[in-house]
Amino acid sequence: MGALCGSLMAGDASARSPRGIWFDPTQLPSYSGRLERWVMNPAGETDRALLREGAQIILPPSEAAELTSLINPGDPFTVWGVRARAAPVITMLAWARGDTEPANFVAQPAWFASTRRGTENHRLTGEVDRALLTPQGEPMGVLLRNGGVIRLTVAAHEALAARLAAGESLVAEGAGLQRGNDVAIDAVMLGRDAASMAAVPAGAAP
Repeated sequence: MGALCGSLMAGDASARSPRGIWFDPTQLPSYSGRLERWVMNPAGETDRALLREGAQIILPPSEAAELTSLINPGDPFTVWGVRARAAPVITMLAWARGDTEPANFVAQPAWFASTRRGTENHRLTGEVDRALLTPQGEPMGVLLRNGGVIRLTVAAHEALAARLAAGESLVAEGAGLQRGNDVAIDAVMLGRDAASMAAVPAGAAP
């Protein structure tokens, strides 16, 4: 009993206040790697991270300011959370700047993908890098190799899957936001080039 109490007290001391969370997220599996980049959604909110090792980390935008101020591309990044069964995407419940840093608890995890939208019309062109994933591991758009983000509904991605494979050339238009060099949109028109662009299937647009 004494050893268990000591272990629990040590765990409490090494983690930031859980801010209302009733369990210790650091009991969950941890995922470590180096940050490749932060990713914003079409509303301009940073709501995920990409690790160089391939995982996508889903985070609530309320955590973004602190995370982006402390962790830069190339830095070590450790996350505790829930991994989807069929895809390398993790819903973040706690995080640290490395394996030896104290854990920081997330008060309101992002269990579902954001649906907030932007108001600027943009066109994105580039080659597909990888699928954008929901917390449940379902494809919901793509990330381009040049950094662009094209968001779709799960239904739209399924209908257009043949056009969205890694390495495919893509042109898309829709409402979103540009922040510096980063652009993210909810696509309403999409094609392999400007001449082949067509409307996202009816009922499948965000």
